[in-house]
Amino acid sequence: MHPASLHNLKARFWSTVVLILALSGCSGAPPRPAAEEVPPPARTETGRRTPVPVGPAPGPVAPGPSEVAGTRFIRVLVAEGPGRLTVSANSLRAWDPGGRPVAEGTGNVVLAAVGERIRFGNAKLLGSSIDVAGTPDLRIDGRGLGGRVRVVARKGRILAVAAVPLEAYVAAVVSREAPPGFHREALAAQAIAVRTYAAGSVRSPRDPEYDVAATVEDQVFEGTGDVLPVFREAAESTRGLMGWYGGEPARTVFHSTCGGKTESAEGAWGRDVPYLRGQECNDCLESPAYRWQYRMSAAEARRVAEAVGVRAGADVRFAVAGRTPTGRAARVRISSGGVERDIKAAEFRKAAGYARVRSLRMEIAPAGDGWLFTGRGYGHGVGMCQFGANGMARAGRGYREILARYYPGVTVAREAP
Repeated sequence: MHPASLHNLKARFWSTVVLILALSGCSGAPPRPAAEEVPPPARTETGRRTPVPVGPAPGPVAPGPSEVAGTRFIRVLVAEGPGRLTVSANSLRAWDPGGRPVAEGTGNVVLAAVGERIRFGNAKLLGSSIDVAGTPDLRIDGRGLGGRVRVVARKGRILAVAAVPLEAYVAAVVSREAPPGFHREALAAQAIAVRTYAAGSVRSPRDPEYDVAATVEDQVFEGTGDVLPVFREAAESTRGLMGWYGGEPARTVFHSTCGGKTESAEGAWGRDVPYLRGQECNDCLESPAYRWQYRMSAAEARRVAEAVGVRAGADVRFAVAGRTPTGRAARVRISSGGVERDIKAAEFRKAAGYARVRSLRMEIAPAGDGWLFTGRGYGHGVGMCQFGANGMARAGRGYREILARYYPGVTVAREAP
């Protein structure tokens, strides 16, 4: 979407800066991680089914498995929940996995999971998996998605999975993970990191039905529409480039702001990854989250304690009980009523809220009847610091230098070296 004016472009830039900070509390990342808040999932080949993504309507039901192995498409979990979701289009059609038409409708249609089967509006119960397409475009719970979406019923829950062309996915994710005002070399580095993470996920899917989630559990994806040209250029200019380590796509996690030093995978998640070790970074000073503080009220302190399973009274207290080698909190001690309990700092941060306790590079001190948190950075701190990458780019560094700094030992190429 082209901005109508310079004013709108500036507004879009600053709203996106706010968004990157909010999401980076990073899949997601992670912004976001997975890239943002959770560790890279330990996946194995055991029991893995051959992925069969859905293809564009009204053509073949799905691209072949060889296309998936070549990462032409990625299966994205775009919606999941108990019971039901709403699909919308002027005209809707549904097929079974074999390509046989099974239902049609118009406007808004509710798809409901009934055990392991799907009800299409008021129609009869269908099988456990259907492909749905809409004309002109399909929307799911208000989110615009092109092509065909596979809907799956699983134990009373309903999942919607979109098969997205990889390069369109890369541009769309970069548009949600970085501001348009970032330097083009920083956006290029971001595109390569997103593509690499995606390709690794296609090879080792998170679930038999999908490769990645559309949230910070992996990488934030909100559809392929409304993507500014600058993000499409970042994807197109680096088309096919990925980071490789040991013949496989690297786990290129990232976060908004490291606050001076990145965290190691071992420090964050207890798993050593040779190219994800702490790196000095003095290039993220421009980030609005380089330094931050948050005042927690006494009532909120009790809520947080209860959220992590600690029975809390008016005397609840917090203290950092251990740190990683980079100085980030590893454990937080919660005290109340003469009882002390140590929990993982990451669990504490999640309970407090990622947008409040922005990183674990923090200090905790009493403040009146509440608590004052002061810290640096935003996100888990592992891998590429996005604001650091932008600082490097503004200082004249190219995307290869940026990636080499945050993922040392990783080779950038279109094929495994």
